[in-house]
Amino acid sequence: MSRANASARIREKAGRPRQYDLQPLEGFASEAVAWFAACLDELRERVEDQIDDLTAADLGKVPSGVNFSIGALVKHLLWAELGWIKRITGCEVPADLLDIVEESGQAVRDGHRAVVNLAPEALICLCRRVRDEVTVPALRMLDDIDVVTGPSSQPVTPRGVLMHLVWHWTYHSGQIGLLRELLGYGYTWTLGPLTSRSTDSE
Repeated sequence: MSRANASARIREKAGRPRQYDLQPLEGFASEAVAWFAACLDELRERVEDQIDDLTAADLGKVPSGVNFSIGALVKHLLWAELGWIKRITGCEVPADLLDIVEESGQAVRDGHRAVVNLAPEALICLCRRVRDEVTVPALRMLDDIDVVTGPSSQPVTPRGVLMHLVWHWTYHSGQIGLLRELLGYGYTWTLGPLTSRSTDSE
């Protein structure tokens, strides 16, 4: 098949413009943590934009040579976020929420086949539940971003974990973009205004 014919089969979507002028969320004990929370919001909204035009069947498809679906990747992102936020804040994670994401989350991590059967609306609702019920409330109370916690064999700081989550969402968002193309859905990555500046007084 020619490149032109292959391109004609792709259903293109103009992606949500990237936002660079991020500002710390309000009501946080630590401005640095509030800034990381804003970054996670931006990355989460990007993933939501990548999936809102798909069908439940699309979200559950596992292309040849791959062990996971787009839906499973999104659940993996949420499972990892819940685990890391609990580790650095000690918050409680609702059992029903963990039950929804745990099986797929672990399967993707371990390289096992993971299929998810959820409509995009339900998956986006799940993303927002994790944000609104766990991530933001727990991070809002975190006042020391550099405190060292965990066993001596694997110490962590909130700053390190939050930076990891930023990379984690970014990495898997790229994979979701590639899986979209394998399913026949293009996604045009568009720039937002490149005039980002700090709100700190000079």
